[in-house]
Amino acid sequence: MRTFSKGLLVVVFGGLLGLAGCDQQGPMEKAGESADEAVEDVTEDQGPMEEAGEEMGDAWDETKEAGDKMGDAMDGD
Repeated sequence: MRTFSKGLLVVVFGGLLGLAGCDQQGPMEKAGESADEAVEDVTEDQGPMEEAGEEMGDAWDETKEAGDKMGDAMDGD
């Protein structure tokens, strides 16, 4: 029983030390968070290539719909 108590005590204190260390951020972690925020700020807005890609996708959808309507009109449906 005494060995179990010592083992439990070591586990509890080890866990508390681990949790205490989680609250403190080092300079590298702060720099990493700053970099993450900067990337999020840049990627929120659409760039010109993404806008062009979306416009091409919309044009493709419109062309396909027009072709389907033309095919239906030729079939007499």
